[in-house]
Amino acid sequence: MVAEGLWQDADDFRLLIALYNLDASCVEDVDWDNLLDLRSGDVCRKRWDQMVSHIGKHGCNSFAEQVEVLSKRYCPELLELREAYDSKPVTP
Repeated sequence: MVAEGLWQDADDFRLLIALYNLDASCVEDVDWDNLLDLRSGDVCRKRWDQMVSHIGKHGCNSFAEQVEVLSKRYCPELLELREAYDSKPVTP
């Protein structure tokens, strides 16, 4: 999704912050279309599914537990650093 320009690395942090703050008990409780300002609901949901597929045994946990596991991996404190890194000019 990143290579296609549909998603930026910093969006992972934004997605998890939004889901954590939402405090939804299941994936069906999430209004994916209104979760992130600059990303469609379909793209947010697709990225969420990709993230969950990479958390190993925790992929079988409840939605709230998955959000917790991924939130620890993508700490909100790292968002500013990730944004700064993403905005650096690419040097050939």
